[in-house]
Amino acid sequence: MRRAWLGVVFVGTVFAAFVCVQSGFARAGQQVPPPEPITQSDPAPAEVPQEATPAEPEQTAEEAPSPCIGMSAQTGRLPGVLSAVPRYASTYVLVVPERLADTIPNAAAPAVRDLHVGATAGTAAGDVARALGVTNVEEVPYQESAPSKLLEDVRDGKLDAAVLWAPLAGLGILELGLDGQVSLYTVDKPHPAPDALHAAATADPCAGAIADELDVSGVLPAELLMTVDIRDFLTRQPPKFDLAQAQEGGVLFNQTCARCHGADAVADPHGLAPVDLRLSIQRFSYPGFNYIVWNGRPAKSMPAFRGTLSEDQVPLIYQYLRARSKKILPATTPVPAEP
Repeated sequence: MRRAWLGVVFVGTVFAAFVCVQSGFARAGQQVPPPEPITQSDPAPAEVPQEATPAEPEQTAEEAPSPCIGMSAQTGRLPGVLSAVPRYASTYVLVVPERLADTIPNAAAPAVRDLHVGATAGTAAGDVARALGVTNVEEVPYQESAPSKLLEDVRDGKLDAAVLWAPLAGLGILELGLDGQVSLYTVDKPHPAPDALHAAATADPCAGAIADELDVSGVLPAELLMTVDIRDFLTRQPPKFDLAQAQEGGVLFNQTCARCHGADAVADPHGLAPVDLRLSIQRFSYPGFNYIVWNGRPAKSMPAFRGTLSEDQVPLIYQYLRARSKKILPATTPVPAEP
């Protein structure tokens, strides 16, 4: 009892002393220092984890649909659109699925001979496949209602590969969504388009989309696989002048050649080839003109246009340049004013 009483007296004394100190500071006009915080030995309570807020999905630009979607169903229009695909009118390709990419890295791979290859009957595809050494060639009639049937069979594993006319293969890849799932290899020399798909070219955005798909897939126009010998052109005679053909050649020139040579064959001093073709054409023989167009001038960075222009289009451009040289046809493109 005595010990408990002494404890009470001690606590009271300490409290009284603390009050006196506070009073002293207050009388002196000084700020009373706060009491020291009491350090607890117990650990601080764990923080409650906050529920994670799901990240908002990134806004991505919506990819425009291909202009070729649904083209296969337009049976009356399809041949003209495929015939309008630039550079690939005479090209056939070997289509190999990604599952065989390791064993078939190119069309010359030895394993190609052991493939079960589909080809459109009545076209050059069967002969092209056999030229690769393939012995198991299944020739299937062209189906107007299902022009991409061979590609579907390759996708579904019913065929190991297929040989197709390049424009038709490009269309099938775009419509079936096979981009990145198959490889395309240019095979053999130039061959004509299938009879069922040969038609006058019909301008359509799908034709350009097919050409872009073939470009991205690394397909070379078959004409570029052929060597050009000037002796093949020595017997060619220049065409008899025809104004309508010259005008048609002007459209082709401005579409194909003007980027380097200037619109309407007027030399552009800022162009890639500032040569006045209205003068140059007077020096060229017709065989020489053909050779340069088909073979290009690699030393001067001029590309070969075999595969880009057809046999019928080169004479039209020649006629146009001769007409411009003789001032029979005027320029049709306005000349921009000097800044």
